[in-house]
Amino acid sequence: MNDDQKIEKLLGKIRDCDPIAFERFSLEHPICFHPKKGNWMFPMMFDFYLNHVRNCQINEYLKELGLILHESCQNDPLFEITKIDKSLCIDDSYVEDYARKVQNAHNNEPKFQDIKSPWKTRGITLSLYEIPSVLLNSIIFEFKDKEHPYILADIAGMYVYSQKIFEALGYLYRSVNLLTKFPNRFWNSEYGLAGAANTFRLLLLMSSIELMDTYRKVFSYDYMFLTKLACTATDELFQHEAYVNRASIVLSPLARYVIPLHINPELLYISDTYFAHYCNELAEKISFASGWNYNMKSLTYYQHGSIRPNDTGGFVDIEDRTYFQIVSEKHKQAKEIAFSFFSDISSGKGALQKDEVETLFRYIQHECRYNYKSLRDKILNYKSYK
Repeated sequence: MNDDQKIEKLLGKIRDCDPIAFERFSLEHPICFHPKKGNWMFPMMFDFYLNHVRNCQINEYLKELGLILHESCQNDPLFEITKIDKSLCIDDSYVEDYARKVQNAHNNEPKFQDIKSPWKTRGITLSLYEIPSVLLNSIIFEFKDKEHPYILADIAGMYVYSQKIFEALGYLYRSVNLLTKFPNRFWNSEYGLAGAANTFRLLLLMSSIELMDTYRKVFSYDYMFLTKLACTATDELFQHEAYVNRASIVLSPLARYVIPLHINPELLYISDTYFAHYCNELAEKISFASGWNYNMKSLTYYQHGSIRPNDTGGFVDIEDRTYFQIVSEKHKQAKEIAFSFFSDISSGKGALQKDEVETLFRYIQHECRYNYKSLRDKILNYKSYK
């Protein structure tokens, strides 16, 4: 009997033990039966039966169910990066309500913002949806006590894209303090992983070579969370964005100081941009519709060793491996890199310490006050500001 059959059998026992309670649970928590929301079933079920039904036999079944869920994700030696442990998931379904309210508050028509382009003949434009300040403040007030990295990072991101960087820092500070220690309750939450990736992405943009040790750690956290999100996300947009953002950081100038020395970050970029296009059907549509064409970015870098076509042969000339061999090998190696970061962070060796977090935020606050334009340009990369 495989794990899925064992789980189905146990759910049947729980149902048969108290059919009325199971029907009530199904009616009150229909979302956890959705194919892509199954991570919430165990925490919702555990809370419901432990606190409301209080049936000793069902509690035993739940313990057995938790053990099966825990053991079923441990077959992969890199399971901490490649799997979600459903026995340790949290019920953060309220984040769906937050995301829906933010989406509904958007203005219907986007505003377009040009950003600096590496190409002389081709511009890049972002479409940004505004939220009226009254509606935004209402949403923030409603969710202000929800200490969840997705909500905190999302609010911070809205302030950043509105060029209100200083206002974003409080939310980033609250988020990072939820995430720096291991284990933490968001490690097996899809929304938690997305929020963590967004938190450390923003902090990485705000960091500086002046704080090199802290920069390395922020990079490691970001890479680790992005990789777990890419491996485990059921939301296709989350998965696509994880590959896009990981490709961006491995091509940053300081990546060579963090990625293990024997690994060329440019080859990781080739693999990540390939998967940013092909990881799922939505990713392909976004890649084409947005004009970013990540598959072409991947091929261009392989053929020319640069984001721009040139007269050199790129990795075609210097690599014995084929393009698809590089894509496949680096896809696997990315998980190994993320696991090595996880091992260092969870052991404490690579973990961000409280004093490092405080120093980083003091630095960012200083830059906001005295070098705002420089900090803003580094984060947003807009072509011009209104």
